[in-house]
Amino acid sequence: MQFEVVFTRKPELRSPVLIEGLPGIGHVGKIAAKHMIRELRAKKFARLYSATFPPHVIIKKTGMIEEMKNEFYYWHAQEEGQRDLIFVIGNTQSTSPEGQYLLCEKILDVAQELGAKEMFTLGGLGVGRPVDNPKVFGAVNHPRYIPLLEEKGVVMKRDGVGQIIGVSGMLLSQGKRRGIYGACLMGETSGFYVDPNSARAVLEVLTAILQVPISMEKLVKRVKDAARRVEEAQRLERKMMEDMGIIRREPSDEVMRYIG
Repeated sequence: MQFEVVFTRKPELRSPVLIEGLPGIGHVGKIAAKHMIRELRAKKFARLYSATFPPHVIIKKTGMIEEMKNEFYYWHAQEEGQRDLIFVIGNTQSTSPEGQYLLCEKILDVAQELGAKEMFTLGGLGVGRPVDNPKVFGAVNHPRYIPLLEEKGVVMKRDGVGQIIGVSGMLLSQGKRRGIYGACLMGETSGFYVDPNSARAVLEVLTAILQVPISMEKLVKRVKDAARRVEEAQRLERKMMEDMGIIRREPSDEVMRYIG
């Protein structure tokens, strides 16, 4: 068994849009897609297992294991101007280059079987430093998406040539050959930690394009919690470096009063 897709139901969809949010830099795409699934109350319809996934399981806090897998969800459009949606999320990508190609083909098989001809893949763009107000960068497999994304404030032009590693990029490449067009939305992120702030920036663009407004309240809370964790980590790191004599310890307010 190299790949196995287990359907729990076969939804009937009208020209759905595929949205990919598998783990990557800062887990930006995963956080964004998962938040959208929860807010829209999208329904799960299939699971994908593969021998190309990492050879381990995740142990939850309860002691139960979680298998390495990808999952598919669907959502029916509610208003005029909206489109049906297919989401693919999961706790892993394939571990080999060949596996990544095959995984993308399997995801596209499922999406195409349900009538998808458009996609948006989501991810992070690592910049190696904390970003308070992340920009969203775009990459497309058809030029018609460039003005659409630029209109939403997405950065398209670059100083040099870049690359997208993993499913978010390969889906665009392999989808193009099948006539499935779309874009990758990448939020700026440090790349050092899970980044809900970058995910929020990506979601604001995506939901505007799809005309699917959702609440960001829970995501905003995650942003604040993440900021507190980063601040605490930086404080502990500085204290450790001061204790080791790597950097000078800043004088306290009490000491400062006695400096003439």
